[in-house]
Amino acid sequence: PTLNLGRDTVICENQTVTLNAENPGFNYLWSTGAITQTITVNSTGTYSVTVIQGICLTIDSINVTVLNPPVVALGPDKTLCTGQYTTLNAGNPGASYLWSDGSTFDTLHVTTAGQYWLKVSVGTCVGSDTINITFGTAPTVNLGPDVKLCPGQTVTLDAGNPGQTFLWNTGATTQTIVASTTGLYRVGVGTGACITYDT
Repeated sequence: PTLNLGRDTVICENQTVTLNAENPGFNYLWSTGAITQTITVNSTGTYSVTVIQGICLTIDSINVTVLNPPVVALGPDKTLCTGQYTTLNAGNPGASYLWSDGSTFDTLHVTTAGQYWLKVSVGTCVGSDTINITFGTAPTVNLGPDVKLCPGQTVTLDAGNPGQTFLWNTGATTQTIVASTTGLYRVGVGTGACITYDT
């Protein structure tokens, strides 16, 4: 009998490949112990089959390699400040890349808001991820001029910008704080990369 299981095969995790010994009506003995004309496999290994016709034997083998899909991690959604940019990295050196804009490089330079996706292929294995990029405007923050107080006096420092996120160097997270001791007071106002500071 003539026998050809074909070239060595690479499949992705959760895929299968059917191996066919052809020669209908003959007897078969696979390295797995199966005695059918075809077997379906889903794990890495060398598979061989013996096809028997009377006293004639023909043997062939094939290597099957199972790959894990590439891990694609563009990171969490990002908010940038107007005028900023970010570079998304595909990781997975040596793979094939396809970005939502049709480019095929391992990085993507992003300067506009939108949803960006990436597909990374290694053989038949494909991994993908999506990220949303938004842009905001940096708030204007002005705590005013430096202040001198007499002992026992206090001053309320107001970062303005109601509804924004605040972080003072004192640990406070409110729009205003009351200062009663000598020192340097600093606040950051905004979110993500769109934060403005004043002291």
